[in-house]
Amino acid sequence: MKNEISIESQILGLTQLSKSQQFNEATKISFFAHKNKANINKMPKEWKTIYYKGYIRLKQTLLPEPTRFTYNLYKSLVKRTSTRGFSSHKMQLKDFSQILYYAAGLKRLVTKENSYLRFYPSAGARYPLEIYPVVLNIESLKSGLYHYHIKSHSLENLPISNIKANIMKQFNQKWIQTSAVILLITAIFQRTEMKYKNRGLRHIYTEYGHLAQNLYLLSTMYNIGCCSIGGFLDDGINKILDTNGEDESVIGVVTLGSLGHSTVNNPVLSCLLPT
Repeated sequence: MKNEISIESQILGLTQLSKSQQFNEATKISFFAHKNKANINKMPKEWKTIYYKGYIRLKQTLLPEPTRFTYNLYKSLVKRTSTRGFSSHKMQLKDFSQILYYAAGLKRLVTKENSYLRFYPSAGARYPLEIYPVVLNIESLKSGLYHYHIKSHSLENLPISNIKANIMKQFNQKWIQTSAVILLITAIFQRTEMKYKNRGLRHIYTEYGHLAQNLYLLSTMYNIGCCSIGGFLDDGINKILDTNGEDESVIGVVTLGSLGHSTVNNPVLSCLLPT
């Protein structure tokens, strides 16, 4: 059946496989290599090493310490929607901190366990995703481009001038400029592909979906608008981030913004993190 066009594709008038179909075909698993305990013990060190990105020479802004909370997940699931219009009110810094941390942060910061795990699944725990917030309208945060330093739950300020004007050129949807923050999400492909080879790209995009859903549900909980965006100029964003688009490249964008005067939908905060 390889490279043959299905009946459905013929009905749609397709005469050859699309690039995405070709990629799907090329990365299919056709057999499993035999594994034994000895082979597992010889797993390369690189497959077990967790890599973190940081800009140690740049100014760092610590975000408010995350707090524990309880909430009715059902409400967030039912109310979850994509929002493409935001108010002019600033997003509260504590809300942004909570959303960013519980969407993408290290669990050990709240559990105090010696763990590298995060709040979303990652194939082989490779964690290839990086988050670059473009802050536009958050209280107590200067507008600009940042990198989320996951190990310290802080923002590293990347010194980019005219960031709002430059970033808006990478989209064709004017409503984005009303966002409080634009999260540029990149992938460092080799982190996953060193273990899973070409199959790794499937895992990376699946992981983006896990992360984006976290952002949606948490934003809904805090009465913050959220929208995942797939239409953007890849190389334009990569140039702004100073990534080459090959080793590391933007793969998705999520916007967050205030919906009104009150940005908190009253989740029940139970206590501060244990000391």
